[in-house]
Formats: sequence, structure tokens, C-alpha cells
Amino acid sequence: MLENLECEKISYKTDENVKKITIKRIAEEAAVSVSCVARCVNKSGYVAEEKRRRICEVMDRLHYIPNQQAKCLRDGCSKLIGHIHVTSEENIFFTKIAATIEKESFTRGYKTISIAFEEGNMEMVENQLRDLLAYRVDGIILNPGINGKIVQELGEKVKGLTIPTVMIERPADVYEVEKVLVDNTEGSYIATERLLAAGHRKIVYLGRESEEPVEQERYHGYVQAMRGVDDAYVQRHSYFTQEYTVEHGFMKCMEILEKMGEDMPTAIFASSDILAAGVLRALYEKKIRVPEDISVIGYDDTIAKFLSPPLSTMRLPVREIAEAAVDALITKLEKPGGNSGNRTVKIGPVYVERNSVRDLNRK
Repeated sequence: MLENLECEKISYKTDENVKKITIKRIAEEAAVSVSCVARCVNKSGYVAEEKRRRICEVMDRLHYIPNQQAKCLRDGCSKLIGHIHVTSEENIFFTKIAATIEKESFTRGYKTISIAFEEGNMEMVENQLRDLLAYRVDGIILNPGINGKIVQELGEKVKGLTIPTVMIERPADVYEVEKVLVDNTEGSYIATERLLAAGHRKIVYLGRESEEPVEQERYHGYVQAMRGVDDAYVQRHSYFTQEYTVEHGFMKCMEILEKMGEDMPTAIFASSDILAAGVLRALYEKKIRVPEDISVIGYDDTIAKFLSPPLSTMRLPVREIAEAAVDALITKLEKPGGNSGNRTVKIGPVYVERNSVRDLNRK
């Protein structure tokens, strides 16, 4: 029965008089049996080439599309992956991840339903989870953003799911949920080391004030790289904003410049490109040249190449993150008896050199 049900649909033509297209109608017009059409549509058995050609011609003429819901009932899987991610007007990282997950899923034979939620809106997230489950998705990838409360509440919701789940970058600590993380400590360490190698010692850190692991790791990488160079300078000149916005970066940089007076830093390391954009704006207003007077490095490579000057930054490997998340989920789907368990995958950022760092070693 499901075999026949799968082969039913309504033509996408808008004429109200267009009748429901059934497997029986296709069989009649192609002069073949109903079971022959079913085998052709489902790719589940032998069909002579001439019959296949006639069936395809009829399906094309009638604009036939197989009923995927029926196929899901028959096979026990939908070949759908749900992706819930935060939306941000300023940070396009989440959008880039979503697009790459969709592309990677497609190459692996799956379709993606991506749903974005507003930062801090847990009710929207809960509704979206219910919607995805109603669509019978086989698994879910979650990219919950920077709101720690949302991450933890989402973790509690995930515990009750009976389908495989993967969390990206800022995961809750939930067993049986695989995690794909960025090695932010290493990323910040590399960025700071690049500045040190270019002869900089007065390096200011600008980050977001938060107890969340991502923000803590980015700061710790800077601290580790500066250890033994000038520990006192690190303590005096580490600055933090409340949010990742251009305006917060601008205001905090203006505050830094006012506070430091004549004892200007030679470099500023901003823990996101968004904050770095605010830094560049503040330096421009103060007629401070980049990189001639002060060098600037950002983090994440979301908007860095569009800034003036183009910003040297740590690139978050979007493609690798998306591929790892999709691979982890599909592996759990196709090898449910595997030992992946609570596996965590860490991916390192990559330094991208552009035109915002001056080498002080060159006279």
C-alpha cells in the first residue's frame, strides 16, 4: 500500500480542475503495470529501458513529483536534516555555516531544513524543535549562538530527543550529543604570536565580557602568548565589551585611547571582526593610521576582507566545521551501533594575513 501511496501527488499547476495524479494514471498513459511504475519511481527493481522511457515521459508531461512523506513512512527515514541556528544582523558566521551545512548535506544525499531564531528567544527555539520533529527529520544540528542561558536550556531539551543530535561551537554538556568546536585558545595564541613576531610588545586585548568557554578561551590564548613578555601589561590593558557589535568595539576603543593617552599601544587584538570594525572606526576618527601607527588583528574572518584596510584575522574554518558536523550526524544515522558516543571534534582556526599589521622589525 505504501508503495502506491508514494506515487501520488498533486500537480504543481494552479488550475483547480487538474486532477490528482496517481500511479494508476501514469501506468495507464505509459501502457505499463502499476507495479512497473512503482519500481521505476522508487528505483527498487528491474524496469526495461523502453518502459522506463515511456514512464519518464508521462511523469515529465504531468509534472509528477514523488510523495516524499509516503517514502519516509515506507523506508523509516526522511533523508532530512534539521538545522537550528541563531540569526545575527552583524555576524554572518551563522549564515555561512548554514549555507555550507546545506551544501555538504546535499552531497551526502540529504536535504536540510534550516531555521533561524532570534538571539535569546527560547520560545522560538522550542517551537522550531517541535516543527522539525513534525517534519520527521532524521537528525538535528544545533548552532545556538552566544547566549549561555539558551545553550543550557537547549541542552535540557536535547536530552529528551530520540534522534541523533550534533551541536556546533557552543554546546551544552549533554551525553550522546556530539560536539564540533573551534580551538579558540590556539587561535588567539597564534594571532598574538604573529604580533609578537612582528616586533610588537604593547598589545592590547579587546574581547567580550563573558564566562562562556569561547570567550574565556580566546582571552586565555592571548594571555598564554604574552606570558613572560609583559605580564603587567596584560593585566592593565585587557578590555571587554558587553556585546559583539561595531558600536561596542568603537566605544571601547575610544575609551582605551583616552585612558592610554601618549602611551599608545602598537597593536590591538580584537576577539571578533565585528569588534575590530569598531576599532578601525575609532582609530580613523582619531586620525590614527592602520597599520602605520597601530596594528589591528581580528578574529573569525566574517567581514575582515571588506574593511579598510583589509583586516588580518583568524579565520574560523566554516567549511571544515560544517563538514565535521554533517559527517558526525550522518555517521550516527547510518551506523547507529557505532561508538561515537560523546565525541568532541576540535578544529583550529587559520591566520589570514592582509594589510592591518606592521612589521616593526623592518626599519
